[in-house]
Amino acid sequence: MATVRSTHPSPAHLGHPSAVTAPSPRYIVPALVVGAFGVYFGSLTPTIITLSIRIFGVDAEGKTLGLSTVVLIGALVALASIPLFGSLSDRTTSRLGRRTPWLIGGALVALAGLTVIALATTVAAIAAGWALAQLGYSAALAGFVALIPDFVPDHLRARLSGMIGFVTAFAVLAGVTLGSRLADHPVPMMIIPGIAAVVCLTVVAVAIRGADSGVDPATLQPYSFREFASSYWINPIRHADFALNWISRFLFGLAMVGLTTYATYFLVDAAGLGITDAAAEYAHATAVTTPVSIVSFLLAGFLSDKLGRRKAFVAVASFLTGGALVYLAVNPHVGGFLLAFVAFTIGQACYLTVDIAIAAAVVPDVRQTAKAMSVYQVAATLPYAVVPLIGAVLLPLTGNNYALLFCILAACAAVAGAAVLFVRSIR
Repeated sequence: MATVRSTHPSPAHLGHPSAVTAPSPRYIVPALVVGAFGVYFGSLTPTIITLSIRIFGVDAEGKTLGLSTVVLIGALVALASIPLFGSLSDRTTSRLGRRTPWLIGGALVALAGLTVIALATTVAAIAAGWALAQLGYSAALAGFVALIPDFVPDHLRARLSGMIGFVTAFAVLAGVTLGSRLADHPVPMMIIPGIAAVVCLTVVAVAIRGADSGVDPATLQPYSFREFASSYWINPIRHADFALNWISRFLFGLAMVGLTTYATYFLVDAAGLGITDAAAEYAHATAVTTPVSIVSFLLAGFLSDKLGRRKAFVAVASFLTGGALVYLAVNPHVGGFLLAFVAFTIGQACYLTVDIAIAAAVVPDVRQTAKAMSVYQVAATLPYAVVPLIGAVLLPLTGNNYALLFCILAACAAVAGAAVLFVRSIR
């Protein structure tokens, strides 16, 4: 494994070796798009559909609590590991570079975890496999998200985010389709996305080869507990713009994760479908909204870069997402789900496209891009821990009252849109 040491670079070494030999955008941008498909196909497919199918298969009666527990455990692992891996990536002295060992090593660990889930016969085994998979994907994501501020110019970031959203939409569609088609075949259902992640991240590693050099060990101090603790912290007072965007991303994540996590069980418990029909309906809704999502991702990225504005796109997207959740709360049937999912998809696509560009723009220190982007990634991951807690408490106590759950999530989306309006360093 790569050697890691503490960072505090000298003036002669800015801790950003890639800046000297950055690859051309014509190469790095397509590679990042390919990598995004792989890492999100691998990491999102389980949370969106395949975990719920596997848990239903081993414990149908306790499916809601089982899913909530498994997702929570995985989220806690990710929360604990993403900032640490990001900080260690910034300090990596490997000949393979600062990012490549984490990209490839993480994807391989994640594949091992998905294999455990595929072969599991108990919820506990599924939880163990998902914890291992999340550990791997946390390492891969820590290296991956840092590549945007590392190698992509600011004027291309929203467009890149749009293209990443474009392939993420396909990744979600592929994942839902895979889950619905292979629901009775757990091994290929779980392993195929993991293999795709390994292949796609290898493409990224090849594209940054030569540019992704390791940090010079002579510029680094010994790794200390203080350095370890600092991996999880960016001063919100000193860096208020970063903090406000973090809060916005977290709250929007609650709304997004809440619907995607419980969509299958909503269709079972509120709309009255069986688990197979619910998975098929979810796949149908995803297929219908994928073209809408693609257009929204690409158009939002292009317009945001063209106009030089970010906040308005994020705010409007947040309010639209909240409105979709309110609509679904008062229309708990298959037709209502499809219509709400269309509006939800547009809002989600526009938000995610532009917010990544905002995150890259408000990085406090270019010498520690992986640390900053990994702390930002916590805001995207934390909802996977909070939403299961809300669902595990709220749904059993209220007799599976999804209307109340969706109204709470809608309020989170609205506050997310308001928070980003106070970011000062961007328009």
